[in-house]
Amino acid sequence: MQANEQKYLNQAGISSRTARGIRLPINGLAAASIALCALPATAQTTAQVTAEATLPVVTVKDERDRETAGYQGEKTRIGKTPQLAKDIPQSVTIISEQLIRERNADTFKEALRNVAGLTFNAGEGGRIGDNITLRGYSAVGDLFLDGIRDIAQYNRDTFNYEQIEVLRGSASMLFGRGSTGGVINQVSKKAKPVDINEAALTVGSFQYKRLVADLNKVINDDLSFRLNFMNTDTGTFRNDVKQRRWGVAPTLTWGAGTSDEVNLSYFYLQENNIPDFGVPYFQGRPINVPIERYYGLANADYERNQTGIATATYTHLFSNDTALRTTLRKADYDRDLRATAPRLANSVNAATGACNAFTGTSFTDATLLCRQRQARGSAEHTWTLQSDYSTKLQAAGMKHEVLAGFEYLNEDASRFTNTSALVNPSTTVGNVNTMPVLPANFDASFQRTAYNFYKAHTASLYGQDTIEFLPTWKALFGARFDSMKADYDRPAPAGPLSRNDNVWSWRTGLMHQPSKTTTYYVSYGTSFNPSAELYQLDNRTANTPPEKSRNIEVGAKWELLNGDMSVRTALFRSEKTNERNTDVASPDIYLLSAKRHTDGIELEGVGRINAKWDVFSNVAFMNAKVDEGSSSAGSFGKIPINTPKYTYSLWTTYKPAPGWKVGGGLEGVGARWANSTNTNEVPSYQRVDALVEYAAKKYSLKLNVFNLLNKTYYEGVYAGHVLPGTPRALQLTLGTKF
Repeated sequence: MQANEQKYLNQAGISSRTARGIRLPINGLAAASIALCALPATAQTTAQVTAEATLPVVTVKDERDRETAGYQGEKTRIGKTPQLAKDIPQSVTIISEQLIRERNADTFKEALRNVAGLTFNAGEGGRIGDNITLRGYSAVGDLFLDGIRDIAQYNRDTFNYEQIEVLRGSASMLFGRGSTGGVINQVSKKAKPVDINEAALTVGSFQYKRLVADLNKVINDDLSFRLNFMNTDTGTFRNDVKQRRWGVAPTLTWGAGTSDEVNLSYFYLQENNIPDFGVPYFQGRPINVPIERYYGLANADYERNQTGIATATYTHLFSNDTALRTTLRKADYDRDLRATAPRLANSVNAATGACNAFTGTSFTDATLLCRQRQARGSAEHTWTLQSDYSTKLQAAGMKHEVLAGFEYLNEDASRFTNTSALVNPSTTVGNVNTMPVLPANFDASFQRTAYNFYKAHTASLYGQDTIEFLPTWKALFGARFDSMKADYDRPAPAGPLSRNDNVWSWRTGLMHQPSKTTTYYVSYGTSFNPSAELYQLDNRTANTPPEKSRNIEVGAKWELLNGDMSVRTALFRSEKTNERNTDVASPDIYLLSAKRHTDGIELEGVGRINAKWDVFSNVAFMNAKVDEGSSSAGSFGKIPINTPKYTYSLWTTYKPAPGWKVGGGLEGVGARWANSTNTNEVPSYQRVDALVEYAAKKYSLKLNVFNLLNKTYYEGVYAGHVLPGTPRALQLTLGTKF
């Protein structure tokens, strides 16, 4: 803000903080008028005041109602620079804060129910936490927090979310390794230059209790502080399963909206849960038992996670068109898991606890059920430095939007197995004891063994240019180089391993924007998955180059109803061109001989039909297939795991009277296979949710109903077990602003 402008604003009693967001265009005449109006009334006669020209009313609004953004959300940085989704030549879905709040989506998983083409996996090989499949490919390593990799296995909560952004298709040029099916970015809340405080208490079915608070305080014109807090304590519809977590996220912002902005934040989340691996399969389907029946050990199983993420971001604006944004992050993740995977069995080895597979043609309540132990943990620590330079310029008679950046990632992890000479007691299908009498030394018998240590350094350089080479026509070209060095130390006699990879990734696209509200595009991007991804190496992968993938997409995006409704469609092919494949004739290396693809079409409509009616809807149809695979494993020609033919979601709300809002949603997922041989199938389902809310100026009361029709369905998929979804559940939320 210019000095003269600020002088007259001060005389008029308008602070720089208030004026910063609206940037009043004050010229000399207007400034003089403001100064004149600010003089004491005694200096002017009534006649003189009457003679003055009447000035237009200037309306200053510090706070924007959270619902004015609607379901369309804010601008996104999923393409590295602040953009509208319509200007990105790939499929993008934004889950806004309003949508998360209305649906009472308290976890990352619940919020992602709104995303087409996405499904959920159950615990896999001891894995717990957010485990997602996107366009038929695992996205467990493709989760980001404010543009930086958030790789650890934990259950994310939404209490500190501004929005969630989903970019589909290969995106290694933007995000580095992974991203075969796409990436999912969590956007954190930032401190704002306005005093506002909110809190909400929710109670509901299955002893659900949750308290959240969002407190924002302006310290001075240039400094703001925000604190988000959450505490959740709940049972579940599964017998004796409990979840407890709490989190806090302080944020300090200096110079918001100025040429030099600094944002300091810390995020902490702690969990202490009883994990649940669901039910086993029989004859290729989930066993038909009451969905509340839990087969774990409620008095012995646990999941304890701690996540601490400290972030410092500095943004310098050289001009309105040129910026340098640098972020430094330190992240620490600690995980300790002891869980039970249920399996039908003929018998159980009393010495080892191994399950002998069930071979019967039918089962009864007396059929033996083996409790396989999944017990392991990790401590993971990362340092990330990321810097992006962006500018707009004209060269060679064309307009350019240039991005250049670098990233350095240091990873240091240790993983262990919890072993014990004592075995888990078995049970039966119908007579379950979730709290059996255990030996007095059961807990003390567990030892952390088989420590694996992993260290990796990844340095990346990337650049991109979006060129307007003709009016309404833009071409995008981007490239990235990643150099990754990983060292893996295993207990004797296995010994150490290492792997170095240097990989180029590419991104290109062509956009035609005949108007400000219409975009047609075609895009191509690549991605890679190194063998050392996700902190794991073995004798074969240490000698195996990265897998390669690509995404080809044609789409259109429209802004309708004066920009209140965003509509998009895309036709895509996501393809892994050289997937790792075991060959018994090559004992020292995986062959990169397997191939698979997902073809599909997506449609999405998000926005406001009128002042009273909001809608968020999408559908994806996918045709996925393993084109080349190991015939001995039986995967050739099969459909990849957890990739249904269709997924869809709809959420809509209507305001029938002042203060009132009613709404509902429909979610559907087609049948999908749980294993690579396509012998275990999880049936399709539909789920209906509902909402009724009344909001006054300072208070609100909201009722959410999940699975209104009380349908039985299954959603968390793994080869050996599957998790049932919630039956009908109610949650009542009292909110207040102060």
